[in-house]
Amino acid sequence: MRGLTVFIADLRKCRIHELEEKRINKEMANIRAQFKRYQKKKYVCKLLYMYILGWDIDFGHAEAVSLISSDKFSEKQMGYLAITLLLTENSELIRLVINSLRKDLDSQNELFNCLALHAIANTGGREMAETLAREVQKLLISPMSKGFVKKKAALCLLRLFRKHSDVLPAVEWAERILPIMDDPDVGVVTSAASLITALAQQYPQQYAMCVPKAIRKLQWLVMESNFPSDYIYYKVPAPWLQVKLLRLLQYYPIPDDEALRQRILDILH
Repeated sequence: MRGLTVFIADLRKCRIHELEEKRINKEMANIRAQFKRYQKKKYVCKLLYMYILGWDIDFGHAEAVSLISSDKFSEKQMGYLAITLLLTENSELIRLVINSLRKDLDSQNELFNCLALHAIANTGGREMAETLAREVQKLLISPMSKGFVKKKAALCLLRLFRKHSDVLPAVEWAERILPIMDDPDVGVVTSAASLITALAQQYPQQYAMCVPKAIRKLQWLVMESNFPSDYIYYKVPAPWLQVKLLRLLQYYPIPDDEALRQRILDILH
């Protein structure tokens, strides 16, 4: 996008605020006049750059939303970036976005799944939580979902739960979410541990089965060392996951099962 590069270069040359304001106003007038043309993505990029610089952007929101419906990844990506920056969770345009979000969550394209998850997590309105939480949960538990999609889905649900815990049916999800802790992907388990810790704090009884799962996973990390070398940090296997699992265990009493208690002792020693 050569026009965007030239615009940024022009702004950097402005040594005083008045010159920058003059260049911004000129560009805004140009965008207003030509926004309906095919270079919509470029104009949205320019608006976002102005917004990042601190200028008020009171137009172009609808055009940004329309980019989300594109089948081109670059245009869809720019549309989602725009709504996360320009729209609030109470914006009237959010309802238009929700239909596109649902479509991208149901898509077979994992990149579209990820863009939608990013947007939901960053906007996180009540209406989004009520309408889309189940679709996000399906991505998390689906055996067809790739690891990187599951990680984003877990953290997206965590964000929604922290903001609108009364909306999510967390109790009925326990049976399906807890098995994620048995996933062989360390990254997926790390993300899921953050989500399950938040859920267990509020619903300890329903998520009590996380205790044996967390202990088994710790044993696997500390004693069996059967995991990818990418997760070793200064000779410590997946330290962040270990911390998360230990933090999860602190919300529960010492298990009555003698075998589990012995496992904990073996891990700590």
